[in-house]
Parts: sequence; structure tokens; C-alpha cells
Amino acid sequence: MIHQLTFGQCLQELLFIRGWSAAQLAKVLNIDASYVRRWVRGDRTPALHTSYINDITEAICDGLDREYRKATKAALTTLLDQSEADAPMGAATLRDRVQHHLHEAQIYTLSLDTTARKNRKPTEGQSVVSQLLEITQVTLRKPNHQPTLHTSPPTHTRELEQLPSVLTNREAILSAAITLLKHAVQNQDTVPDKQIYLTFQSERDYFDGYPELYHEWQQAIIHALRLGWCIHHLCRLNKNVERSLQLVNQILAWTNYSGSYHLYYFTKYGIDFPAQEIILIKGSGAITGYATDQFKEMDAGLYLNETNAVHVIEKYVEQMLRNTEPLIHILSQNDYFELNVTKDRKPGSHCMCMHDLSYLTVPPEIMKKYMSLSISDENERRVHWWRIEDTVKSFYRDIQRYPMRHIYPMRAIEMLVTTGEYDRNPYFRPTREDIQAHLLYLTELLHNYDQFEIALIDDHTYNLIHRTQFDIKGNHTVAIGVMPRSDARPKVELIAITEGTIVRAFQDYFDDIWERINPIYQDKQFVISWIKDKLALL
Repeated sequence: MIHQLTFGQCLQELLFIRGWSAAQLAKVLNIDASYVRRWVRGDRTPALHTSYINDITEAICDGLDREYRKATKAALTTLLDQSEADAPMGAATLRDRVQHHLHEAQIYTLSLDTTARKNRKPTEGQSVVSQLLEITQVTLRKPNHQPTLHTSPPTHTRELEQLPSVLTNREAILSAAITLLKHAVQNQDTVPDKQIYLTFQSERDYFDGYPELYHEWQQAIIHALRLGWCIHHLCRLNKNVERSLQLVNQILAWTNYSGSYHLYYFTKYGIDFPAQEIILIKGSGAITGYATDQFKEMDAGLYLNETNAVHVIEKYVEQMLRNTEPLIHILSQNDYFELNVTKDRKPGSHCMCMHDLSYLTVPPEIMKKYMSLSISDENERRVHWWRIEDTVKSFYRDIQRYPMRHIYPMRAIEMLVTTGEYDRNPYFRPTREDIQAHLLYLTELLHNYDQFEIALIDDHTYNLIHRTQFDIKGNHTVAIGVMPRSDARPKVELIAITEGTIVRAFQDYFDDIWERINPIYQDKQFVISWIKDKLALL
């Protein structure tokens, strides 16, 4: 049989069925996630003499005999049946069939030239990662990849009164939702609560396939947030990486406005059932969407504007909220400092994407000097110093055992050298000797600890990080700082996430940023040399 799938495409399908990211498979195989990503993209194919095919097979098949994995096992069996249509394997075990499937793809791919091996299909979540990486360039954007594009006029002139009560397709549902939201915001004086409730229970995003409508919806949502509206987003979580990255997208796009964004997840979900969604403007109107033709996405809906009907939906949403937990936690500055201490007490890897050098890279004596100048109250200073000592102790414990990867913009270090100021800390003016000691200490960390790496962002790729900085500890916590949206609102929104699915999505997000950085700027010897060149300017 001539295998029509490359190894990358074959592996991509298997990962999708298991609901895994490349990083999750890499963790099971005890290899770097970049290897798995190169396999999926077609940049690399395992050699025939290696044990990778056997190892991947063991990982994919592990646990499929358990009762709660029945759906995954059935999906995998269907995939294998389709691939073996010309040459069924009869009574072979599932494990043998998976291994054969991978081996055939491996042989077929190794027979191709380098160009033909490339996986032309977008990897799972790849389009969403691209969207995430670009979201910092503009607040509103259109998704890059859509399975089917539906061209709709971006402006909807229909008045609310003209909306039909029965919405016969997804485009009609989305158009009605935009009309309802715009009308409510334009007439917000008649909507006392300014509350919006959204659910995300479908396997796919509402607007998947409708980029123009998505763009208009995002504009309407951001406009509402700027005017002080409150959005409550209730979502179902699963192992679909793309869905998780969609939620990361919303967190980055909808936080730190005059209004507020609250994201919740269902703690109990019971058995799977056809998708059902709710878009509710409290006191104004509601749209309910249902999956009638397809199981995983809504394709028909109802528009409700009669007072009693809207009240019924409001009561139903209240019941739904009782079965949720907050997915994001907005923190005060003091709580954020305390979070840094508690998260770092748990051993694990540490990935940071920051706009300025982390305090973990500052020599203790300089940190003490800064605190004595910036905190006048002795008791408060003592508490802060205790927190820093605790975190630094955890840092040195982990740096010897776990990967530590930091991403910093070159401009932050250049600004420190040329102006004598930290980009994000205008209150401390270090001396020339302080700056020298700090940068020398940073090079010593890189030299002395193999697990510690720094990637430098130049001005051409600064857009990857310029809106948000975040800190991922192990597989359990993400601390996020969303930068101010405007000079009128200079506050940095501090957020914590501890739910494992979204923490892993942020890890995938970090890994994709890392891989987009020029490899030279990730090379440890280059980074040390570059920092020493800056030291020579002092």
C-alpha cells in the first residue's frame, strides 16, 4: 500500500485524537518539544534505526483500555480503518495497527525529497498560535486560518426589530449576536446592569469560518469593555489544544479595560451532548444556539427579546454559574507578590517572557539597595525582602534540576546601559557600578547553569511580546501582567491562572514564541558575548 500521509500528517492526526500538544507527547517521550514540532511540520522524520516509532506507539496507546477512554479508542480505530481500507490488518491488536500506521508513514516520508516532506496542513492549534502571536500587534484582528471562508458584509444595518425569532444557520446567529450587542451598547442608558454572558461549550469557536464577522464581533466587545461593560464567559474545558489557545486569546484580548472580563469553567460536565450556546445581554435580549445538524457546533438558534423569555435565560445562566469556578483570578499587587512566593515553592521548570530583566537576575546586594530606597516603612521592607529571599532560594533549587528559560527584549538591556534606567522600573536609578554588577551576574548565571537559557528579542520581533508579560511555573501556575491599553488607563492588570489545561496552553504559547526567535539569539554563547559587549560600553 502507498501511504498517502507523510509522517508529520500521520502524527498530527494521532495527537489530535489523543487531545495532546507536541509538548505533551515530548514530555512522555522525555525529549525536547521542538523535536516533536519538527516531526509534525515535516522538518524532520525519525530515522529507521531509532526506537521513536515504538515509543510513540506506546504513548498513543497507553490507557486506551480504560472505560473513560472508549471515545478516544473508537476515534483511533476509525482512523486506522480508513487508512487500511486497501489492506486491512485483520485481527491485529490496536497497538500493532498504530505502529504499522506510523511505520508506513515513516517509510513513505523518507522516500520523498525535503520539500515534499513538509506538512502543508496547519498543525493542531497552529493557526490559533499565529493569532496569539499577532494579537499584540493590534487589539483586534481576523483569524489567519479558517476551514471555509464565508464572505459576509462587515457592517450590519438591520435594526434589532427586524431580527427573526428563528435563526436558521450559524451566520444568521452570529449576525444577530453582533446586532444585539451593538444595539445594547449604543443604548446603554436603558441597560442598567451592563452585563454580558457568553458560553463556549462547542468544540469549535463560534466564528470559525467567518473572519469578517469575527472582526466585527471583536470590535463590538472591545467597545463595550472600554465603556465599562462586564463580560462573564462560561466555558467547557477539554484536551483540545486549539480550544485552550482560543481561551488564551480571549484572556489576552479582553483584559485590562474600564470594564471587566471574568472567565469561568464548568467543574462538572457529565456526558457529552450536542453543542448549545447562550449569548445574553442582561435585561436586553438573548440568543440561544443549538447543534441540530452537527454534533460539535451550533447551526440554528432562537432570538429572544420578550421580557419574560429573557428573564428565563437569565435564571438559567445563574444556575450554570453555580457549577463553575473562576479560570482567571485578578490580583492586587500585594497578592501578586505573594503568588510569586507560593508558586515557586513547588519545584518545576520556569519560563518567563518579560519586558525587563527579572529581579531573579539581580544580585542580592543591589536588590537590597533598591528596596531601601523605594520602601520607607521598615516592616513593609522586611516582608518584601522575605518574599524575595524565599523566591530566590526556590530559583537556585530549581535551576540545577529543571529547564529555566527567559525571554527578554534587547532594547531593555540597551536602555539600561545607555540611559542608566530600567525600562519597567523608573523608581530605581542604578549607578554605573550597579549596572555592571547586574549584567555580570546575569552572564555568570548563564555560564554556571546548563539549565538556564535566555532568548533575546530584537526590535523586528518585539511585537511578539509587547502587550503581555507572563511567568509559567511548572505545570501548575501562570502569572500574567497585561500592559495598559492606553495612557488614560496606565494600570497593569495582574492575573493568575492555576487550571492545568490553560497552563499547558500558555506553555505551548511560550514555546511557539521561543521557536520564532532567531536561533542565534537563543544561543547561550552568543547571548553571553552580546551582554559582555554591552558591559564594555559602560
